[in-house]
Amino acid sequence: MITLNTDKGLVRLESWDDVLTRPGFKVDVDPKSVKLERILGSYSLSTYLQCGLSSCRTRHGKGYLVATSDGHETNIGKDCGKKYFDVAFTNMERVFKADVRNKERREALIAFQHRIPEIEARIELLLDATSGGKWIRKHASPLVDSFKGLPSRIVAIVGGLVRRRDGTLITTRPATQEERDRMRAQGTPPKNQEYVEEVVGRLDGISVLYPENDLRKLLITGMENLTVIKGVDVDALKNKVLRDLAKWIEEVDPALARAEEAVAAGRRLLTKSNLQQLHSFLSSKADKQTFSTYLDGLPSGTEALSNAA
Repeated sequence: MITLNTDKGLVRLESWDDVLTRPGFKVDVDPKSVKLERILGSYSLSTYLQCGLSSCRTRHGKGYLVATSDGHETNIGKDCGKKYFDVAFTNMERVFKADVRNKERREALIAFQHRIPEIEARIELLLDATSGGKWIRKHASPLVDSFKGLPSRIVAIVGGLVRRRDGTLITTRPATQEERDRMRAQGTPPKNQEYVEEVVGRLDGISVLYPENDLRKLLITGMENLTVIKGVDVDALKNKVLRDLAKWIEEVDPALARAEEAVAAGRRLLTKSNLQQLHSFLSSKADKQTFSTYLDGLPSGTEALSNAA
């Protein structure tokens, strides 16, 4: 890759031949007879090239295109620049890197601005589609919020699954005499011989309830910068704002991908056949009735798959 830093922006050259044919380019410059004027560009190539300084000629794959005080251009490596031009090169390199970095950020933001309509449409679809993000948030929140009306036992169980990050449903019962004898023979401490755990099911889609899959954060509050970037004059941005926004746009596609996975998980979780597995953990008639009423508001597994298609 060969990049030139110009007043009009960054220019990428296709091959080293494009450099060799530039007016004034010279492959043999005496560093003792010239001063370094400025760094014009940088390159990173698979082919190692000889340094353009006559007293060096070391081959390297990465370096800079520079302008010298005699009106010529040449290529030098980073170490060569420091060795022959000392502080002048170090200062120019720092300024060059900062300028290129900011121009790359501006390029990225301008390109991102053109994508915003497509991103907004994608967000709207994820939120408003049948069994989409808004529907999932509405129906999933009672499972983790004890003030939303579901039995506290249900909220406690689901909360435990989320903390363990595992949808496996486990129940505990008194051990049989045969099981106690087996545990004793296996060296299990006496205090751990009284009860056994049994897997009685598995809730699919529990990951939608993990903190990092919060659909409101992923698709609403986490996307507020879309409005900022949409109407901003990128060229007028201060460097700190430019840096922060350029960093943020790199997080958009991963966030959308995570949101899509969360919506898919939510559709799997919020089905009557899936959550019905929790019914056996309830003992009171009132709790069972409350939970049954909640389940009646959910699609069956077959309907959920149809909605997700």
